Amino acid sequence: MIFDSLKNKDNYKYFPALYQALNYLDSLPSWELPAPTVVLDEDRLFCNLVTFTSKPEDECLFEAHRNYIDLHFIVSGVERIATSDICSLTYEVPYAPEKDIAFLKGDADGCYELKPGQFMVCFPSDAHKVAMMKDRPADVRKIVFKIKMEE
Repeated sequence: MIFDSLKNKDNYKYFPALYQALNYLDSLPSWELPAPTVVLDEDRLFCNLVTFTSKPEDECLFEAHRNYIDLHFIVSGVERIATSDICSLTYEVPYAPEKDIAFLKGDADGCYELKPGQFMVCFPSDAHKVAMMKDRPADVRKIVFKIKMEE
């Protein structure tokens, strides 16, 4: 798991797909957001604009993926994201290969508060509980990248 700010993007220049995603974010004018889905490299790197109202932690489940790394970048609002090693959780909804997602429950190893300009990278071993509120429900806009795991 990585938690960082876009201003530190050059730390990731030796990780090509991650660096490409961060450069794309850095190239977006602050008033312009991507279309609902933007493909930067067919089946290898794409992103979606996501908007939601954050909610209490007890209404959220952990999610995990096998084929893609997630990069969550906050555009506006504040989102809390909890993480845990997938091995320490139990499955609530089994892995669905067609959607590359499983839902899990259990205790968090850590919890992070993401603000505009910050991002979190979650690898397949990093289950992540997203859309959690800080103090009360609030509107959040973020861009979620999917980065294909190399074989």
